[in-house]
Amino acid sequence: MMIFRRFESAIDQGIGRRKLGYLVLVLVVLFFLWFPNDASQSNYTKTVFISGFFYAIMSSSWALLAGIAGQFSFGHMAFMGIGAYAAGLIARDGITFAMLGLSIGPETISAFGAIIIGTIAAGAVGLVIGWLLLRLRAAYLALFTIAFSELFRIMMLTEYDYTGGSNGLSLRPLLQIEDVDAARQVEYYLMFGLLIVCLFALYRVANSPIGLFLRAMREDEDAASALGVNVVRYKILVFVFTSMIVGFAGAIFYSDVGSERIIPEQLEILQMSLIIAYAVIGGMESLIGAAAGAFISRYLLEAMRQVVITLPFGMTTYDGSDAFVWEPGYWRFALFGVVMVFTLRYMRNGLLYPIITWFSERDIAMKETVSRRESDDDHAARIEADDE
Repeated sequence: MMIFRRFESAIDQGIGRRKLGYLVLVLVVLFFLWFPNDASQSNYTKTVFISGFFYAIMSSSWALLAGIAGQFSFGHMAFMGIGAYAAGLIARDGITFAMLGLSIGPETISAFGAIIIGTIAAGAVGLVIGWLLLRLRAAYLALFTIAFSELFRIMMLTEYDYTGGSNGLSLRPLLQIEDVDAARQVEYYLMFGLLIVCLFALYRVANSPIGLFLRAMREDEDAASALGVNVVRYKILVFVFTSMIVGFAGAIFYSDVGSERIIPEQLEILQMSLIIAYAVIGGMESLIGAAAGAFISRYLLEAMRQVVITLPFGMTTYDGSDAFVWEPGYWRFALFGVVMVFTLRYMRNGLLYPIITWFSERDIAMKETVSRRESDDDHAARIEADDE
């Protein structure tokens, strides 16, 4: 402990924690930029990283909606599905405006154009739901989005002739690269770049006056409304904004980066539960914490599909091997649940919160506030003693 305090003091007197945090962040970004160029890394590992980037976008956007704005929603995967399904259907069938007598064929719509329309569709549905429900308390939003997500999944599953049912819907490829290795590398950079852009957009909103209003609404809607904040407007705004982000990410991911096919199984409530768990473990009130928690959790869940345990002291298994292979299967989700229970019980701000707090120098401000308050209390006690 004494060594850590000396190290902490040296950092504070030298480069400073915040600058050190920026340096660590730059090194992390450089690592992810270098990673796909490592010849020893397989396409499977790159695919796991790509999936981690996708879920990092989902968790960080949910952290803005629930952790910062206080709007607990279970509809993130549904809005992701709306963006992906809308992009796939428009790219396949085109779009028709019956009232205007206007029809646009699929051959005139590019893959990216279909993705943009899918993003707008996710935002439009989010606007309708927000307008209907966000005048009410958060519990109604949670209950409705659970029902809405399941209803949307059942619709995509049962409309076999139109959506492909359980076989899923193919999306038009965004990239046309025949070489598998080159395609995977481009897809990696595409998803990583999308994560950076989404985090930047979420950060800008969270640290703007709108973000201040959202935090005020989360703490006390009545007090925020009394101070002049249009609570309903900003609730709807952040709901539509996050719906469009996940709709865009879903359309991109399933157009080319993921499997070029979205299936109703991806819209199950279990998938939404994982998004929430990733955000909780990383830190609901921190965008970077939620994104890092999602990426690390996703990677570890994939790595635990098969665990090789090397036996010590020359021990061998019954077949003479010096290693034991453990395939936990779904038990890895049970272990993941234990970690989440531990987080909720002992570290409610997330496992990464102490690290983020230390680098952002928030703990210094907290220590100064506490020490100043204690000093004021001592001064008040002395005054009372003198009066007596």
